Amino acid sequence: MSHPILDTPRCAASCLRIELTPSRPAAAFWFAWLAFAGLAVLFAVELPWVARLGLCFFIVVPGIHSIRRFVLLKGSRAVRVIEWTEEGEFAVRLGPTLTRFPASLDGGSFRLGVRFWVLRFLTPLGQCPVLLANDLGNAWAFRRLSICLNRSLRAASGRGSRPAVTIRPKV
Repeated sequence: MSHPILDTPRCAASCLRIELTPSRPAAAFWFAWLAFAGLAVLFAVELPWVARLGLCFFIVVPGIHSIRRFVLLKGSRAVRVIEWTEEGEFAVRLGPTLTRFPASLDGGSFRLGVRFWVLRFLTPLGQCPVLLANDLGNAWAFRRLSICLNRSLRAASGRGSRPAVTIRPKV
């Protein structure tokens, strides 16, 4: 049996939470994609240089801002902690001060492969997106949150607890 980590806050049995860490591989991939998009605009589009530079600016600057908040978790509206209940109620802690806000899942949330979730939470401050990556430090919490997210997204889409069987064997 492992000993509890002293730096983590104590939590009741019903408290389910995950503390997010920045995903450096995802940020590197996104930076590379932005660089390729900028190079494609600069060298593959037949426009005057001023128009190409302007278009590149309007692609790269918002992209860097979204990487900073969405993946690297920097800024006052970046999601740092997700708390949830078994009933599908969510709360997020935003920014470096970890201010707690009630939240609900927005319609654009989805699972990206086995290791990532792209989540969009609606809070009183507005929409707060976050890239949730599974790392070894929070694997248990990631699995519990994935179960809750699957249940919440299935209920929001109008599907029941089990998918319908549409193909039956011939008898």
